[in-house]
Amino acid sequence: MPTIDIALAAYNGEKYISEQIFSILTCKIDVEGFSLGSIIVSDNMSTDGTAKIVMELAKQHPQVKLVTCTQPGIISNFNCALQHTNAEYIMLSDQDDFWLENKIQRSIEELIKLESQAGKNVPLLVFSDLHVTDRDLNITDQSFFKAQKLVPDSYLYPKHIFLANVAPGCTMIFNRKLLDLALPVPTTAAMHDWWLLLIASTFGKVSHIDEATILYRQHGNNQVGAPTKRYRAMLLSPLKQFQLAGARLGQSEKQAYTFRKKFPEYPLRCNDSLNFMADFSNLSKLKRVLGLINKKIEHRTKIKKIILFLLALTLPERSIGTFESET
Repeated sequence: MPTIDIALAAYNGEKYISEQIFSILTCKIDVEGFSLGSIIVSDNMSTDGTAKIVMELAKQHPQVKLVTCTQPGIISNFNCALQHTNAEYIMLSDQDDFWLENKIQRSIEELIKLESQAGKNVPLLVFSDLHVTDRDLNITDQSFFKAQKLVPDSYLYPKHIFLANVAPGCTMIFNRKLLDLALPVPTTAAMHDWWLLLIASTFGKVSHIDEATILYRQHGNNQVGAPTKRYRAMLLSPLKQFQLAGARLGQSEKQAYTFRKKFPEYPLRCNDSLNFMADFSNLSKLKRVLGLINKKIEHRTKIKKIILFLLALTLPERSIGTFESET
């Protein structure tokens, strides 16, 4: 009987973690043959009562299991949780959200559909939209995709997906084949969920659900949150936002460089985008601009396209091999 394990990364999450775990435990699974396996909570040396709360929950619910991650950082914490999973299918969870009752079932149904098209022996991943909420779970945005101006099918195009992520990790379900390729997620990856999406979109298949499956709680202390005020911030503090855009581009480049090093053999359709992204700051400004004109990488909103061209013209060139010591 196939099972689904949940990998949950926790750090100082005592305020909301029990509510999140209960929302997972109460999800319905009406897909024949499937059942919930373990909820693996990796605690990253929390200084509050997170570990104690999870241990108490584990006494009542044997599916809940606590492990300790001693390496700092969200990627290391998710690596720890994922390395303790055993099921054929895995879902990711944050510590402070709330899963809707049909989340697991809808995710499985979409993954089964993807399996019927691509087979079980390739990396498969499904993600969904989500409702953005305040700290009390009052919905502030019905659609994360629309609020962030995301085009979810960007995973179909290397020129988009090597530049920017579109898949919230807290909505993902994927198979063991993908996890075997992805682990351990390198700390030079921009984020664990993006790394998973890159591998699945490059070597396997990805699909998305155009409906929300979780309440995505925003409370001011999120480890990763929804930047709902990004466009207003761009108007109020353009220099700061431009610098942040440059930092995000640097993360994309470092991740692409890491990806190319780990997977030297990749589909031809990824060649131009992957190499252009991995070598971006090493290129002359003219070559960067020509690459953007030829759409080797491309954002899907006008303002981001303009910013990318400005970054191409202003970022300093780095020397070849700058990332070697980090990867």
